[in-house]
Amino acid sequence: MKVTLFDFTGAGHQNAARHAADCLIFTKSTRLNMSPDLFTEIAKKSDEEITQELKIMANTNPGSWEFVHFSFIVEGVTRGFTHQLVRTRQASYAQQTMRVLKMQKWAYGTGPTIKGIGDRETIYDYVMRTIDTGYNELIEQGAAIEDARGILPTNILTNICMSINLRNFINLTRKRVSIRVQNEYRQVMDAMVMEIEKVYPWFYIFYKNDEIKARKDLQNMIYDSKLSAEEKTDMIKKLDIIGGIEL
Repeated sequence: MKVTLFDFTGAGHQNAARHAADCLIFTKSTRLNMSPDLFTEIAKKSDEEITQELKIMANTNPGSWEFVHFSFIVEGVTRGFTHQLVRTRQASYAQQTMRVLKMQKWAYGTGPTIKGIGDRETIYDYVMRTIDTGYNELIEQGAAIEDARGILPTNILTNICMSINLRNFINLTRKRVSIRVQNEYRQVMDAMVMEIEKVYPWFYIFYKNDEIKARKDLQNMIYDSKLSAEEKTDMIKKLDIIGGIEL
């Protein structure tokens, strides 16, 4: 799996992070002072002043967060994951097609409870090879690619682009901090966060707040406890409910 942030607010500017921060503060400030000159005034502020204003913004109405955007390309993920990802309606997507493009030597993902585990992995790989043989034979016998794809597995690897604004991205990642979330989904979210942190050093102000940290700490405490698997799951579900997470 590979995640690349290929476009974002401020891309091309000498200081992309500062430009994006100025945009955030400008859009927040226009509620009181609707003037184009205001952006110039904000640009003159010190980095320390900007950081303090961002900290205030991170705990107020998030409407102005929508003026900062990210565009990612996610490569080598399963279709099963992308079926979940696109349920986030507040984002735009473009995905690799299987309807008109023949899948040549397609790769597939293997879940953590199968990969490297003796007979499980043997059975899994055997079925995948059988599907590949059947898929190619159908096309060789004249079946349309769009019809033959019907037997391809959910875990076939694919690529997808996603464009999303800061407000919706924060909302998405906050809902995916639970350890009940599919492992692949959490890995992609973590990789996206790391990509953003490369260009916006101030991103932690919005993402790593006390609520998120406390929830993760509690999850780890529950996970590492001597409770039974059923009790752990029940407690984590209750923690998710408190955090407003619906899976």
